[in-house]
Amino acid sequence: MKFIQNLVEYYDELFKVSEAQKKLYTELCENFSSPVRFLRVFCGSGLFESSLSKQGHDVTGIENCDELLHTANLRRRNQLMSIRFFQMEAEDMTKFLGKNFYNVISILNSRLLFLGGREKIRQFFFDCKKLISTDGFLVIQCINFENRKDEKFFQLKCRESMRAKLFSEIMTEQDDSRLFSMNLETGTGKLLPIVKDIPIYPLLPSEIEDFAEDAGFKSAEFFADFDKSEFTGNEEQFIVVLKTE
Repeated sequence: MKFIQNLVEYYDELFKVSEAQKKLYTELCENFSSPVRFLRVFCGSGLFESSLSKQGHDVTGIENCDELLHTANLRRRNQLMSIRFFQMEAEDMTKFLGKNFYNVISILNSRLLFLGGREKIRQFFFDCKKLISTDGFLVIQCINFENRKDEKFFQLKCRESMRAKLFSEIMTEQDDSRLFSMNLETGTGKLLPIVKDIPIYPLLPSEIEDFAEDAGFKSAEFFADFDKSEFTGNEEQFIVVLKTE
């Protein structure tokens, strides 16, 4: 069950673009001539993509949530910006997007885990390999399940802004499947549902390495955050940068 409309007003302030994130992507840009061609899978409100476009890059975002896609398209304020947003599922990318075109593909905020199971996640790596340039990067941000394999229930770190708090939790069912729920608390204390009992796949870092290698990626660098802190396996989340060459 989804109530994304309850989140849209607060999305940008809860899913902020940090200076560390900007720096990491700036470093990736140094590997290419301008304009760098970006693809963001499940771009949310398009906040980061708009920033990249203003820097002169060519940016594409896809999103399967109508409410977030509408917000993203409102950012296309003039025709001079090289940015576009499409309503699309990840599994349809190779049908409609250019092959070997994108220098940097990203899927952030753990949305890779919601693709519908292990095999669909594995296929995602193959699809990205078809779309990415020969010297390109795939950037993934995920919840770390490495140290939570035996936990039946846990809560993620609360996201906070001046006006709202976002609570996320993951529960394990008797068949070992995982369900994700998210609730938002407004400044007045009102609790609003965002998503409830949505299936997710508990993807492990080792599986990412296996899927990436099978798909033809040549290297994988894991970090604890966008600052490129060392990933020890005990952190709540991780960033991985996959390279095609």
